[in-house]
Formats: sequence, C-alpha cells, structure tokens
Amino acid sequence: MKFSMFWRKSVSKSKRFLLREKQTVNSIKVAPFNPSLSRNIEELEELLGGNIDFSTYQFTCFDRSISLFFMRTLIDSERLTRHIISPIQKTGLFLTSQGLSLSRNREREGDELITLIQESCLPSSDTQRVENWQSAIEQILYGKALLLIDGETVGLSVGVKKENARNIDQPETEVSVIGPKESFVETLNTNIGLVRQRLRDPYLRVDSVVVGKRTKQEVTVLYLVDVANPLIVNEVRRRLSCIETDGLISQMQLQEYLEDDSFSLFPQIRPTERPDVTCSYLLEGNVVVLAEGSAHALLLPITFFQLLDTVDDYYTNWQYATLIRFVRLIALFFSIISPGLYLSLVAYNPELIPTRLLISMDAARVKVPFPILVEIFIMEVMIEILREAGVKLPKPVGQAVSIVGGLVIGEAAVNANLVSPVTVVIVALTAISSFAAPVYYLGITYRILRFFLLICSSIFGTYGLILGLFLIHGHVARLVSFGVPYLAPFSPLRLQDWTDMLIRIPMKKLRTRPTFLKTIKKRKAGFFSMVHRDRNNR
Repeated sequence: MKFSMFWRKSVSKSKRFLLREKQTVNSIKVAPFNPSLSRNIEELEELLGGNIDFSTYQFTCFDRSISLFFMRTLIDSERLTRHIISPIQKTGLFLTSQGLSLSRNREREGDELITLIQESCLPSSDTQRVENWQSAIEQILYGKALLLIDGETVGLSVGVKKENARNIDQPETEVSVIGPKESFVETLNTNIGLVRQRLRDPYLRVDSVVVGKRTKQEVTVLYLVDVANPLIVNEVRRRLSCIETDGLISQMQLQEYLEDDSFSLFPQIRPTERPDVTCSYLLEGNVVVLAEGSAHALLLPITFFQLLDTVDDYYTNWQYATLIRFVRLIALFFSIISPGLYLSLVAYNPELIPTRLLISMDAARVKVPFPILVEIFIMEVMIEILREAGVKLPKPVGQAVSIVGGLVIGEAAVNANLVSPVTVVIVALTAISSFAAPVYYLGITYRILRFFLLICSSIFGTYGLILGLFLIHGHVARLVSFGVPYLAPFSPLRLQDWTDMLIRIPMKKLRTRPTFLKTIKKRKAGFFSMVHRDRNNR
C-alpha cells in the first residue's frame, strides 16, 4: 500500500506552511537595533516594561555603556552574575591595568568589544548573536539574558535559564519488575539525554520544530537516519509544522493533532514514559516525538498488536512472555465482551446456559426488582465512579477508597437486592480484566466499547453482540497510523512479522525489523553465533 494514498490530501497544507514560514509568527517587528542604547531601552520598556519581572542591569566597560535585559522569573541570578557580569568586568579591569585599549575607530571599536565579550568573556556554548527585535524578544522569553552595547546594532543572548526540573523518578504507569527504574521528566533536554545515554549512535537525529504561536513550545523528532522510513519522518515533520494553535497544554493535544483519525477511540500513537522502551522502538525503525513540558514520548507509527506489548516482555524469557501475551489478550477480550455476553445469554438465549447454572442464576435474581440491563448499568456506573475517585484522590487514600468502596458497595447492593451476586461477579471480572491493558488509553477505549456492546446486546441479543464486534473490527481494519495498517501484520498478512506479535521467539532469532514499517535497513546488525560443545572431547 503506497504512502501517497494516505497523504495526498495534505499537500495543500504543506504549501500553506511553506508560505507561512517565510512570514512572522507574531506581531513583533523584524527590525535591527538602534545604535543608541537609550533608544533600545525605551523600545524594550515599551514591549516588556509592563511585566513586573522584567529587569535591566547596566554597567560600564571601556567607557562604553552595556545593558542586560532579562526576566527575573526565568533566569538564575547566580549564573547571571557568575557567567556574564563578573567575567566582563574582570576582563575590562585586566586590560585597563595592562594599558591595553581597543581601536579608536568607533565602528571598529564596537565590533572589537562585542567580539571580545563573546569570545573571551562568555565562552558558553549557549551564546549567539541577535540582530533584530523579534529574535531578541524570543530569546528573553526563552530564559536568556540579552546584552546590548551602546553604539552597536548587534546584541548577544546568553543562556542563564533557571532549571526547575524534577528528579528522575520511577515510572508510574509502566512499572517493570526487573527493568530499569527511570522515567522521562518535563524537561526536554533531560529526556533527550536519557535517550542518548542508551542509544550512542551517531545516526540518531534530533530535529526541532516550534509549535504554538504564543507558547512557542519546542517539539523534537527523534529517529535513526539510516533505519527509519524517510516518508514517515517527513510526514511527521509536516504534521507538526501544520499545527495551527496558540499553544499545547498537554501531551494528549499533540497526540490528537498527529493522529490520522482523531475521532477514533483507538489510539494510533503510543505514549510511553520509559526511555528504554523509546530506544527499542527507535531501533525497530519507529519515530519518536518529544515535547517540552511533557513527561511522555510519543511512538509512531503504531499498530494494535504493538499496543499489547509491555516492557517486561523483553526482560523475561520468551516462554513466559508468550504466555503473558495470550493471557493479556484474553483479559482484554473479557473486559469488552463479558457484560454484553452475560446480558444476551440471560435475557435472549437462556437455552445456551447449562440447566443447573441457569436455575442457580434465576434463584439469585428472584428478589431483584430491576431488569438485567439496569443491574449491569448500576454496577458499571458504580465501578466507574470508584475508579475516577481513586485516581483523583491522593495515592494512599485512593487505593483504600477503591478497594474498600468496591467491597462495601458490592456487598450492600447484593444484601439490598439491588443486584444479583452473579452480576457483581461479572462486573468485577470485567473491571479487573480492563487493568491488563498495557497502555492507559487503550484501557479507556475498552471501557467505552464495553457500553457500546452492552447496548447492542440489549437490543438484538446475541446477534447484536456479534454485529457490534463486526462493526468494531471493521473500524479497526480501516485505521492507519502514518500509512501503516493498524492491524499489521495480521491484516495485511505478513507471517514474517509474527515472530514478535502474539508470540515472542528468542531474541537471537529476531533478526529482521517489521516489514510494515518499510525501513531502509531490513535486517538488524549481526547474528548470534552459537558456541557448540564437542561431545567427543569431554
């Protein structure tokens, strides 16, 4: 299937983006600085002077007035003094004591002074020249200090940003028993560093795109240039560049902008908070998107069966990993079909239930005044309320509320004859099975589809349940993720990729990358050479 079939509708958006890149993204004028420092100060006061955290620091070097402009809430005052002010003043005093001076030519003197400051006083790698107002305002709002010299139309921006990053903690949603205990944080540079610590490959590329006209949030695209499909990489860049919004507040907003079908319940991008999972997908040929302020990486393209993988599948032996994958798939199937199947059998096709079991279930429902559909809905709503309350409350209190609340409410509902014991068992089994979803968003999808199948079963019975499953399968079969079929390698059928789908063969046998990604290098580097023991020379 050609990638152009999925992306030809987006050509016009790409052309509009290329035109928009040539224009300014805000109302700040693209104009050079005024040679007069006092005029530049007035201009900055007019643009940023209304902020209480905007500050100016002035001093003199070689009889030239120098001013620093910065946001107090964004910069580190100690770094400002240690890396900018003190080095410049010490250099000026040293040259003066040695009897050295700059050129008497006014224009040449300014050029020598700003070059001296940049090369000798500010050896930081995060120092660059600024030549217009738009770039200057952006640098100040990024947490840098702007240095302007009287008589010069060129300034310097120096990185003195305050680092408010939290410590690297253990993953909360992707817990591993024996795997690494590191997770991403909200600082982009730290997250990129966590990836590079595990993937020391010169072919690892990190491209940057600024998203949001007001927030100007930095979003990076990571991929292996000699492995990843160039069409997928270019499509990711194009979709990021075509995002037209004031700003991205959450990682889910970025995910919805990148997905092929935002109205689908099934996630077409996998978020992860683990650097080791991110590196494993990069080695397979996937593309990773990291955003400033987000503690998750977005893995793409993704398929349905890749959403069922967990990190422990590759930290345990292949036999146990294969068994757990089947158990996980069965649990997810139960979580979506159990209430609807129970309703359709009891209300429409009781002849399919063994006689003794049917008599026991009817005896348990004798005193229940509600229909079976109302019973299930009552318990499902209670479970959802308890689940939501457990998430919002503090962790120790939330766990107690979820466990104790479930036991107390379930027991009280049975004693009050509001629901039957069998209904409680079915709903409890469904709720527990939904926790087997490795990806949080996939669990939400199954929770919503459970109500859909329940409604279908209440209207048409067993036929409605089967029809609902066919509708879900038809929807999933038509989904794509950046040109990759969502059900690959099951549909279209690629037996070669089944070695790491429902089953996992030993790692030394996983020699090829997924064919549906159409990577540049199909095979992984090297083979595992077995050392055979000579039985004759014991």
